[in-house]
Amino acid sequence: MWTAEVLRAVCLGCLLVAGAQPADAKRIPRWWMKVAQRQGPNACVVEEVPNTGLEFWTECRYWLNRKICGRRTRIRFECCEGFERNGDENGCTRVKPLMNLLETAESLGATKWAQYIRESGLAGELEGAAAYTLFAPTNEAFENLRRSLKSQMEAYRGNPNNPILLYHMLPTKLLSDHFQADMMAETRYQGHSVRINKYSNGMTTINCALLIRKDQHATNGVVHLISSVLDPSIGTGRNVVDIVLSDGRFSVLADVLERSGYINRLRTMQGSVTVLAPSDEAFQKLPESRREKIINDNEARLALIQNHIIPHVICESAVTGEHRVTTASKDKLMFSCDIDGTYVETTKMRGNFNLGQNGIIHMIDDVLLPDRAKNLLELAESRQLYTFVELVKKAGLEETLSHTGDYTFFVPDEAAWYALDSQVLDKARRDLDLAGQLVRFHGAYGRHLTNAITDNQAIMSLNEEDPVRLQVWRRALGVEDALITEPDLEAQNGVIHIINKVITPSNQSLADVLRSLPGHSFETFLEAVDRVSQEGEAGALLSLGPGDEMFYTFFVPTDRAFRRVNQAMLRRLRQDEAFTRRVVRQHVAVNMFPEISFEKNLVYTVNGMAGPFDVKRTKEDILKVG
Repeated sequence: MWTAEVLRAVCLGCLLVAGAQPADAKRIPRWWMKVAQRQGPNACVVEEVPNTGLEFWTECRYWLNRKICGRRTRIRFECCEGFERNGDENGCTRVKPLMNLLETAESLGATKWAQYIRESGLAGELEGAAAYTLFAPTNEAFENLRRSLKSQMEAYRGNPNNPILLYHMLPTKLLSDHFQADMMAETRYQGHSVRINKYSNGMTTINCALLIRKDQHATNGVVHLISSVLDPSIGTGRNVVDIVLSDGRFSVLADVLERSGYINRLRTMQGSVTVLAPSDEAFQKLPESRREKIINDNEARLALIQNHIIPHVICESAVTGEHRVTTASKDKLMFSCDIDGTYVETTKMRGNFNLGQNGIIHMIDDVLLPDRAKNLLELAESRQLYTFVELVKKAGLEETLSHTGDYTFFVPDEAAWYALDSQVLDKARRDLDLAGQLVRFHGAYGRHLTNAITDNQAIMSLNEEDPVRLQVWRRALGVEDALITEPDLEAQNGVIHIINKVITPSNQSLADVLRSLPGHSFETFLEAVDRVSQEGEAGALLSLGPGDEMFYTFFVPTDRAFRRVNQAMLRRLRQDEAFTRRVVRQHVAVNMFPEISFEKNLVYTVNGMAGPFDVKRTKEDILKVG
């Protein structure tokens, strides 16, 4: 044995021929290629997971180490399958003679398994002429053997019809190249199959036992070394739905499945599935009123079921880090692992699973609430909208967002809150009334989804005085002068749209707003607007008070801009009412167009009161009009 440490983490394929260049060589550090080549011909990487006893014999020459459940793996080189050292020669140049299946398993260190086979009387079959595939558990696998499985093995000891031994044998030769992402393989135990899964992180499992060493050729078949003893009692030909319905640990889940109407769809779903099955005790952790509210809400109940269904098989043992997985509800669940175990979200998995004809069932200790079964406050917390949640609690609205509804909230993200005047935010954190004002203006009664939003729509806010104005833009939606960045996050009692800015009621007139801006003067334009607004017909078209029900965008020239035009035009602006009306209307667009509604380096045609005009937002964030 000889070792070499590497630093980067990723599996990059392998080559076993000395001197050949890997197809993905550009991703492999040149220094590492030299290290691997110095090991000589037919040298392959063995990857060790420290302090676990796990080793993965890669049968690859070029393999970079990685982290598995937080542990940085170590790499050493051993002879590839079928080769051994020849004296002091570099590398592995001696070809090992082929042995039969049982001898091959013993040479790999699976001596306890081989002993069981010899005692059962199956040795003659595995030493004969017929070709088999043997999944041989390591000696370490017997140290963690469940008591029930150990008792069963002892009961069948010496019996050639031992179902456990037969369950580890396939009646044909099956190499790993022929493993599929998800496949069933019939075993010598009549009527029972093993499930083989290959994962994108390089892991392969047989009934969720890790494949440790693959494709060890024998005269009459092939041996695959696996990490644990396979239990035929957890692998059945039954549908996963029937397993759940008949297992007394899942009576609440079974009831929810039947009431949701999803049960038939799950029975007939194409492909294999993972069912994350909360035990009855898991459901009891939810307050009874909350549990009943979810179960009696058709949409929340369906979302709850779908959030526990994943449309492919996930084995706990195959999780090597953080993996985000999409459920049948289109929500995502985080699978992760560390030195203490494997988790789905924050729930620790216990290795308690059953295999069915169409997938796997994991028993879990907590109910995994999807967004649609959470209340608004829980949904906001799960999306890390912490400042909004803080203000809700400060305003005394926690009960409202938790137990009543339906409501729609336009919730600023954290960056939006910190872009707000720090004095305003600090005051809101101390002042119940201000916190309430901010929260209420960001909310409305009812469930307003974006598929029903129309341009210029106004909905009354929860303060029951100020409407919230909605806009439909090209490729975007807005509320007041904020952009909706993440729409339609549905909770059980409402919906959240995440926005990029804190919005406030528009209780100021145009003049109030312009005169509050530091460093600029707009009196010339305001005088012109004032004259237009006082005219009968024009005033009806352009009312400018706080109660105005029309929406406008003003592209306002500063006094400095007016000074750049000739004096004759300025005199005409002050004296010719028709000209004044035309100039004002040329600077007013019908509808609200905040800067964020214009994407950079694109030209937009805007409908103005005097006709259309073009607006472009430059890459420097400057709006050019005309």
